Amino acid sequence: MDKTKEIMNKWYEAMESNNISVQPKAATILGQVLSHYDITQREEDKDIWSEFLTITGGQFKGWYESLSEEDRKTFHVQREKAKKSFHSKKGLLKG
Repeated sequence: MDKTKEIMNKWYEAMESNNISVQPKAATILGQVLSHYDITQREEDKDIWSEFLTITGGQFKGWYESLSEEDRKTFHVQREKAKKSFHSKKGLLKG
């Protein structure tokens, strides 16, 4: 199915579920505007940290090397957050 039609159908469904009606002319104009664009569906964002938590130590090197540069940055940021969270909780337990 053409992405414009798919978007329009989802829009109509959302409008209907919210009990909103739209002027037929407005829908026609929206369809015409959308038809001027090459619309592709966005890939779902990867959850790098969840992936990391499911791999074994022997798989880490291959998994890490397969990450894009941006994914590696995300991984390191999330790892630092986890370290800080762990250490702050550990400090509370020392009492």
